[in-house]
Amino acid sequence: MMKQATISVVICTYNGAKFVAEQLDSVLRQTRPADEIIIQDDGSTDATLTILRDYATRYPVIRLFQNAISMGVNANFYSAMQRAQGDFIALCDQDDLWEADKLERQLAAIGHRLLCGGRSVPFSEDGSFVYQDPRRPNTTALRMMYCAEIAGHTMFFRRQLLDLLPMDCAIFRHNYYDMILSVVAAVYESVVYVDAKLVNQRRYHGASTYSSNADSVPTVGNGLRMIVWCVKHYREIKRSGNDYYLRWLDLLEHLKVDTASHRAALRMMKYQTRRGVFNFIRFQMFCLCHRSQLFHTVGSDPKNLVRAFLFPLTAVFYQRQHIR
Repeated sequence: MMKQATISVVICTYNGAKFVAEQLDSVLRQTRPADEIIIQDDGSTDATLTILRDYATRYPVIRLFQNAISMGVNANFYSAMQRAQGDFIALCDQDDLWEADKLERQLAAIGHRLLCGGRSVPFSEDGSFVYQDPRRPNTTALRMMYCAEIAGHTMFFRRQLLDLLPMDCAIFRHNYYDMILSVVAAVYESVVYVDAKLVNQRRYHGASTYSSNADSVPTVGNGLRMIVWCVKHYREIKRSGNDYYLRWLDLLEHLKVDTASHRAALRMMKYQTRRGVFNFIRFQMFCLCHRSQLFHTVGSDPKNLVRAFLFPLTAVFYQRQHIR
């Protein structure tokens, strides 16, 4: 008789008293229940811990931990994930709402792959900006090194994925955990996406990950503004944002894998970290050849020829946080 797969849900909390009970209720109502729920609090100063202790008393499936010192979002999640004992790990934010069949759907979909993502649908109760892109996202490594196409709070992955992470690399101290997990799984060519609503993402101004993405809505006006911005700031970004790509290159060089996706990702990061006219032209040729992997959706849209040609320029838009 085959052993039934076990699932650990990992939740990291910090001053989440306002919504954490609703989120826990949605996790506890799953049609395929979790085998354990790891909750790790990062020094909350509100009523979060009181609420969590009450739930832990009532539900033995919950294992509650409290950090002695504040670790921050990234380190807290990595630490909490290491506590998980299940065959699969599902990541969970403190303020969203899960669909009742989230775990059941993802367990059925993941098959032999390392990581499964799914659709997160935003909602707001305080007037925060909300936009839902209805298109199926592109989950290739080339795309996800620039943009987090799989939201961390939808991720469901094999525990084995953690063993593949070279944690000594500098990227783990700088980049968000969800982008790293998704890119590593993608270079192993081991990602599946459930194109159905799995999570209702609460958007509000107090959330730790909140930012208005109004300038990212795919409109002609936003596209033109992006090109103008990139022309204006290209040189500055190339000087100040190069460390971002060097960290990705370092990670890729430490991964013990040889796939077409891995080789393409290595080439792309080498183009990004070099300068000069000839490198820029070679980068353009690379982008034209790999245009189906670069943008939000996979497909043969003729506009992608132009977008790929411009990508060595417009890629700096993803590094706009370096502009003060």
